[in-house]
Amino acid sequence: MSRSLTGRVWRRCQKLFRRIPRLTRLPFGALWLARDDELSQAIGKVGFEEAECRFVERFLRSGMTVLDLGAHHGLYTLLASRGVARGGRVIAFEPSNRERRALRMNILVNRCANVSVQGFALGSADAETEFYVVQAHSTGCNSLRPPARDIEGETRKQRVRTVRLDGWLASHKVRQVDFVKLDVEGGELEALKGAADLLERQPRPVILVEVQDARTEPWGYKAKEIIEHLKQKGYKWFRPSSDGYVEELDTTAEFFDGNFVACPEESVGMLRSQLYA
Repeated sequence: MSRSLTGRVWRRCQKLFRRIPRLTRLPFGALWLARDDELSQAIGKVGFEEAECRFVERFLRSGMTVLDLGAHHGLYTLLASRGVARGGRVIAFEPSNRERRALRMNILVNRCANVSVQGFALGSADAETEFYVVQAHSTGCNSLRPPARDIEGETRKQRVRTVRLDGWLASHKVRQVDFVKLDVEGGELEALKGAADLLERQPRPVILVEVQDARTEPWGYKAKEIIEHLKQKGYKWFRPSSDGYVEELDTTAEFFDGNFVACPEESVGMLRSQLYA
């Protein structure tokens, strides 16, 4: 075999090996099929979403119902599945066909019997639209809008259904939601508008939300609007600390870049007694 042919075969083998998920273990004990993308690379680094994950671990209780909106490959789905135990349930929404396959595999290897997966995007109306799937390493940046300027790589379009969360919960007779993780790459405000009933009926959920101007820019609004929208609904804002507790968030800032906790005002006392730094 010629040296040039050997080189080509070796490069093809390297590409193949990069596509094969590697089984690893997450800090909270779940198994993870690591892929050649930014999330799997970041998970192995110290401090990656450590404050957020510790907060979720501290907050969740057995028997709770959790919604993972924008589940991707299931980091928070797996964390929530452990936290709510057999008596609880986790409903994971992930519109990307590719990401949903990875999500289901992670659920399977962890034997998460309390998780169901839905293939919808969340919005303010029931509709059908284009979904932009990033082809490079930034698999967590898929969105209902073309990628933000800082995302490298081409995208392909996939037709998806968007649903109003209120309508979906009503049709599936989900009467109480205790916790929501919301990370839909700039579509957070639209998702919240489609959940108006959920944000008003008692008991109301605590929400961990991505609030990031770099993601809302392609949608044509400032991340601060997410803050203001939930404030108008009677929610108070907190920042997870490195040990999983919370501290008050300065909501007067003009720009935001992080994952923050929105707590209904009637539950702030509970949150402070359990998780206040």
